[in-house]
Amino acid sequence: MRKWRVRGGAAVLLLLLMAAAGSVTAPVYYLNDDVTMRSIVSGAYTGSPDGHAVYMKYPLTCLLAGLYRLSGGLGIKVPWFDLLLAGCILLAGAGILVRCWELTPDKGIRLRMVLAVTGILLFAGLLLPQYLYMHYTIVAAILAGGALFLWVTGPERGLALLLLGLSYLVRSQVFFLSLPFLLVAVLDGLLQAGKAGKEGLRLEVGKQGKALLFLAVMTLLLWGIDCIGYGSEAWQSYREYNDSRTALYDYTDFLSTDRYQESYEELGLTQEQFMVLSHYDTLLDQTIDAQVLEHAAEQIRERKEEASIGALLKQCLQGYYTHVRYDGRPYSLLWLGCYAVLLFLLIVRRSWDRLLLAGALAAGRSLIWIYLIAQGRFPERVWVSLYLIEILLLLGMLLGECREKIEKHSSRQWLISGAVVLCMALFAGAVPGQLQEADRRAAQQRSRQTQWRLLTDHLEGQGDSLYLMDVFSAVAYAGELYEEDAGGVLLLGGWMTHSPLSQRRLAEYGAGDGAEALQHPGVYLVASQDRDMAWLQSYLESRFGEVCLKETESIVCGEEAAFVVYQLMQ
Repeated sequence: MRKWRVRGGAAVLLLLLMAAAGSVTAPVYYLNDDVTMRSIVSGAYTGSPDGHAVYMKYPLTCLLAGLYRLSGGLGIKVPWFDLLLAGCILLAGAGILVRCWELTPDKGIRLRMVLAVTGILLFAGLLLPQYLYMHYTIVAAILAGGALFLWVTGPERGLALLLLGLSYLVRSQVFFLSLPFLLVAVLDGLLQAGKAGKEGLRLEVGKQGKALLFLAVMTLLLWGIDCIGYGSEAWQSYREYNDSRTALYDYTDFLSTDRYQESYEELGLTQEQFMVLSHYDTLLDQTIDAQVLEHAAEQIRERKEEASIGALLKQCLQGYYTHVRYDGRPYSLLWLGCYAVLLFLLIVRRSWDRLLLAGALAAGRSLIWIYLIAQGRFPERVWVSLYLIEILLLLGMLLGECREKIEKHSSRQWLISGAVVLCMALFAGAVPGQLQEADRRAAQQRSRQTQWRLLTDHLEGQGDSLYLMDVFSAVAYAGELYEEDAGGVLLLGGWMTHSPLSQRRLAEYGAGDGAEALQHPGVYLVASQDRDMAWLQSYLESRFGEVCLKETESIVCGEEAAFVVYQLMQ
């Protein structure tokens, strides 16, 4: 019972911290990907909750859609999606804090309090800012990193397995990215157990083996359910399309250069297709399928000048060095600090096998970073996720080393206390800057969201019309947590294009794509006032003959934003 009181107390404490921070700085989403998934499971996207949120696994999103249906049927509005992601951060943070508290025996109350404060500072400096400025990719990394911390600091791995399972459901790519670090955690446990003799090693191998087997079975089961959820021919076709869309937009320079403007035919595109793709409003044209996108991406890859392996490696190493030294702060400083303290403890104790493992960890993480940099797919949410996973693993290894000394009543208590105090100082130093930066970025996003709400409130007041939104006019807007999504606005591009859900929405207006939908009298186009839509006029003329994209209304949303509503006149 006492153990559950400790766990409940830790959860309540961190929940109060989240509530206090949220009352000062209302939490917002980092990108609109999260909001798109929320609109799908909540029913704002199609009118009824649906579990096909694409980037989260189907078992989780199906459950969320069911909860939205249940609460909606009872007439209660509950932000289940937001609560899920916030709850994941709370669960990982509470697990870490409880483990910090339980690392020391009851009599070592001072060290226990220091460890508990370290856990609270870790939460405030690393996890709480991700709640205030949230992205599901980083939430998955927090879950995976929390699981690794728990894995290396104690024999109980039930919560660690739960966190890893949630990480897989929230963002499977992050889960797989964490597996090399999980291997380090497993080896670290085996090396420590080996010092207790063959019997201790045998017991540890059995425990680790059972945990890993459970993780493998759980992952396969969740993967199987996801495959069933997306097993229809329509969803399989969409997944092929989305993979090809990702290959073109995320792994080539198609959007970042105008070099293809005069050579689009060499990419296998018509002039009309190129116009649509270059403006990212891919919902307009149904002929742009997976094969068209894949062929264009392949042609770009073939035309790209092949750099020598040596030159590419040098470029990646330079990028890696620059990022760690200058761009990754304060994460890089926290990583370096935890790593340095761990190495110092291992050297003092002459634990050469674990020192070798720590060296392998540094080499392995470098290979992962260099590979991602070489792929050209290394946005902030990815490198922050990597830092969070590794920092929590390193801190777990460090505190695990302290725990072993405490259990053996080591005479070097000063060394343990010094290491813990250094960790506490590291995270204490990160708290003010991280919370201030999260507040700044959240405030900036909330300012944008005020403009977006003015727009959507105005549009929803016009009746049941459908407003197709130019993607680049909407890309700056994400969404606040615990807010409802606008159901009358449908983006003309993005990763839901050509999905069964978007097709279902267009079918309500007897249309197969966005261009055909604009012919319906109840469908309008919305774009930012500073966007030149002459290209769309030209595109629609090429498809439907003599038509006019007429401006019907201008909506001013504050001093810095205005939108124009267009209607297609024939």
